[in-house]
Order: sequence, then structure tokens, then C-alpha cells
Amino acid sequence: MKAPSIYPKGLHNSPCFPDCNDPFSMAKIEPRISIGLPVYNGERYLAKSIESLLGQTFADFELIISDNGSEDGTQAICQRYAELDERVRYYREEKNLGCAWNYNRVFELAQAEYFKWIADDDIHLPTFLEKAVEVLDRCPEVLWCFCRHSHIDPDGQVMSVAEGRDASFLNPSGWDRTSPKPHQRFQSILLAHSGLDIYALHRRATIARTGVYQPHYGSEKVLLGELALLGKYYEIPETLFHLRVHPGASSALETEAELQHYIDPRIQPRFAFMRLRLFRAHWAALHRFKLGLVERFRCYAVLLRYLLQVSKWKRVLLSSLRLEGTGGGYDSYLETLEEGKQSTSAKGDSKTTQKPYAQPSEKIKCES
Repeated sequence: MKAPSIYPKGLHNSPCFPDCNDPFSMAKIEPRISIGLPVYNGERYLAKSIESLLGQTFADFELIISDNGSEDGTQAICQRYAELDERVRYYREEKNLGCAWNYNRVFELAQAEYFKWIADDDIHLPTFLEKAVEVLDRCPEVLWCFCRHSHIDPDGQVMSVAEGRDASFLNPSGWDRTSPKPHQRFQSILLAHSGLDIYALHRRATIARTGVYQPHYGSEKVLLGELALLGKYYEIPETLFHLRVHPGASSALETEAELQHYIDPRIQPRFAFMRLRLFRAHWAALHRFKLGLVERFRCYAVLLRYLLQVSKWKRVLLSSLRLEGTGGGYDSYLETLEEGKQSTSAKGDSKTTQKPYAQPSEKIKCES
């Protein structure tokens, strides 16, 4: 069955759905959301990821797929969905230009007021877009909206790693992405373990003010840091996103050479020093936007605290000397996967479905 489209066939020439090929017709009606899906050799989980979007309760979106010269069955999968649903726009490059280029590419092709990225192996629960749009529509001070999230294994089962179930970016101390103070939001990004909320629903005009994706590993944290300097984050108190952990994910890459090839195979520096490049990018971000004098110096203090993580930088230095990458920090999850292979038959709770985090009864509270 063909999924619903914002441009139903047979209605393109009606007053409500003008013919987009006719230069004298009414302007094309733009969708509310543009979703960018950069992909390279993602055939294993791609269809499930796409279907989790096409099955959303909020249907007014375009799905932009940019295929970075895949050599597996990715092209056939994308073409099939583009034929089935008019919301799907498929683009293909003949050569792999890297993850950073591809993430920027789908953003450049976006048309809507709101924008989000999606990976080719993750899953969105059906009401994610509906609830995120409601937040951005009602709260102009919120620049990006995400939700609680859980990690799933290659088979789609929620993992037993405690910190990976119904996880949140909120902090009881208030020093988190929702703080009214830019330096506190900035710190919540720099000192955080994860930048997963890059897959939030964003205001496209705000992302356009940033450096978007830069050609080094961890640039999503730089982008989130820029958003934190510009405005606030909102987290839907419900688990609506599943991050898939598997050996083929970018978070499983181990060496600097592998990470750099993933980000941009055209750049092959002799010494990458990824953490140094991240620091320089964060420093540049602080000077990209206007901040009050007090807030700027508080942000400098955050950068200093970032530098003074002595135990962390010792590990980073040793990793750089060994030409190891920064990695995605999912070693414990991958170990859990390996252990699960050996004990699945003995543990019935490995197939337990996660319980959604309770939705509060009160309505969304905004500053305006």
C-alpha cells in the first residue's frame, strides 16, 4: 500500500495541489519538516529505518536520502521507497565523499522550516515527529527537541546496559541543555559523553547559522555546542528513539585512520590529533556568535575545564601516539552484544520490550 503523501497523485493540478512543473502555477507547497538521511552501504538496517519514518503519525515531511556511492543493495532499497512514496527524494553520488559531506548535503537540499538528520540504522517510534513539532511550534526559545532514548541490539531488542535504557540528557543540577544560561548549556555539551541529540528536530534557520558538519570526527558535538550558545533544548520525557548498536556502526571504529576515512576519505593527515581539532573548533564556535562579556568569559572557563580533564587527556595522548581514534565510546555495549550471543537462550529477559517513560499530564511549558 502506498503511504500517504503531501502531494497525492491525481491532485497536482487542483487549486490545493498546483502542478510543480508548470511555471505559471501556484508556488509549491513546502512540507513542515525536511528529514535528511545520509547513507553509505547501509542495506542491512536501512529499510527498517525508513519505514519507522514513513509510519510516523505526523506525515507532512520530505525524506531526503543522499547515497554516498554505496556498493551494496542500498541504491535498490532507496529507489523502491522513492517509487512507493512521493515524500522520498533520492540522490546518489558515484563516489564516497565522506560522512561530513553527506550530512551537509542533505541539509543543503532541505526546504522546510524544521529539519532533522537520521542515521540508516536507527529507529523512531511513531509519535516522535508529532510531539517534537508540537514543542517547536509552541516554544520559540527552543532550538532543538529530542526525547529519551534506548540502545537496541542488531535484532532490535532493547539492551540490558543500564545507562542505555530510557537515557536522558537532563541533569538534576540544572547544568544541562535546558539551562537559561549559555555557558551552562555549553558545558553540558563539552563534558557530555554523547552527542546523540544531533538527531533531534531542529529549526533549519538556526542550523544555517552554524558551521554544520566539519570534516573531523566529533564535529556533531561542535554543532551542538553552537546550538547551546544560541538557545535552549527541550527533551520529550518519553522514549521515542532507538539507537542501534552493532559492530558495523561508526561508533565501533577504532583507529584514527578509520575514523578519518569515515568522515572524509579525501583528507589523510599524517597526524590527525582529533581532540586538538575538536578544541580548536569549540574555540572558533565561541567567536562565531555575539555573547555578553560575562557569558563569554564563563564559556572560556568551560573550555579551560574541558582542557583540565587530566586523566582524560592522558588517555587521549596515549591514544594519539598509538594512532587510535577517539571512538564512539560503545565498548561496553559491544561487549554486551558479545556476551548476549552466548547467553540469549538462558536469559528470557533479553527479549523484554522496554516500557515507555510516562508522558506527563501537564502541557508543555514555554517562556513565551
